[in-house]
This record gives sequence, structure tokens and C-alpha cells, in this order.
Amino acid sequence: MMKDYHTHHHNPAGGSICAITRQDWPRLASMQDMTPAFGVHPWHAHEVEDPAEFAFELDDYLYRYPNAEVGETGLDASEKHQPTLEAQRLLLHLHLGAAFRHDRLVHLHCVRSHAELLGILKERARCNTLPRVLLHAWSGSHELAREFLALGAVFSVGVRELSHSRAQERYARIPEGKIFPESDDKPQDWPRALALFRLLRGGFTIQ
Repeated sequence: MMKDYHTHHHNPAGGSICAITRQDWPRLASMQDMTPAFGVHPWHAHEVEDPAEFAFELDDYLYRYPNAEVGETGLDASEKHQPTLEAQRLLLHLHLGAAFRHDRLVHLHCVRSHAELLGILKERARCNTLPRVLLHAWSGSHELAREFLALGAVFSVGVRELSHSRAQERYARIPEGKIFPESDDKPQDWPRALALFRLLRGGFTIQ
């Protein structure tokens, strides 16, 4: 059975379970049948009072859990979260740095910030400090996808993305092994996400 590539809940199929806040980390670390991802979601970046302490704690958890991943982190410039972008940027760089040092996959959230996020990742690539990245809930254009793919990125998509009228257009040319199913924050959607993913990918021409 295919695993859940990005979730915030336990899934019997296994997969990567991502933190929302620092308080989630001990609980995720105790889940023997899931891969924990330690981080702070960009919606809560402004709640981190001491970024240096956060960076130290993230390093510590990654040393202690060698199979863990990093995230969820990223940038959200939606109207609600745009005021906290500076805090989001700082924590994004801390997450990316930790993921690179420990050679871990980092789960990225991106809303209305694709150009900025792409620029950040390209700069890290130029400096040879780019970790492996997964962009979850991917809904960008094929042109954007090509840019992220060139940096080694992979994508995950759930029911919302797979049900969109432009789903085939968005995902048809993403190569096999570069796009995966997710349930995100809706565990009840996992069976449908998996079914839609298999249906759509089965009808795609991979280029």
C-alpha cells in the first residue's frame, strides 16, 4: 500500500506526519509506525519567541531521531498570514539549514509565495546548501513545477488538488516518482485521495 506523504494525523498506511507547533514534537516522535517531521508551521512562526533556541532544539531532535524529516515550514502570503512573513522567512531558513546539515527531507507549505520560495531554494542550490524538499498541496503551473523539479523537488497532493478541474493539466507532465498522495489535515480523505491519485496517474502520459 502506498504511504501518506504528508499528514498531520496517524495513518495505518504509514507515512510522514508533520508537526504544526513545537509542542507536537514529543508526540510525533513516539509514533513507531510513522515518520515524524519536526518543525513549526508558518502559521505559527510568529509564536517562536527565541529562534536560536528553536534551532538548537531542532538540531537535537534530528540527532536523536535519525530517520525523522523536517517541517512543516514554508511561506504563506495570504491576507491572513502576510503580516507574519518576516518571522516565517526566518524560521524557513532555520528549517532548511537543519535539513541540509542532517540530510533530511523538508516539507514545504507555500501560498502566494512561489516566486520568493523558488528564489530562496535557487540561492541555496548555488551555495550547495539545498536540502531535499517536498512541496505539499501542490497546485502550481507546469512552468513552476519544472523550476522546482530542476532543483530536485518532489510534490504531494490531496483530495482538494486532485479534484480540481485543472488537475490533469497540472500533474500530467510531472514524472513518475516525483508526485505522491497526501491526506494533510483530513485523515478521512485518505482513501479518496489514494483512489483519485491512482486514477489520475493511470490516465496520465508521463513526459
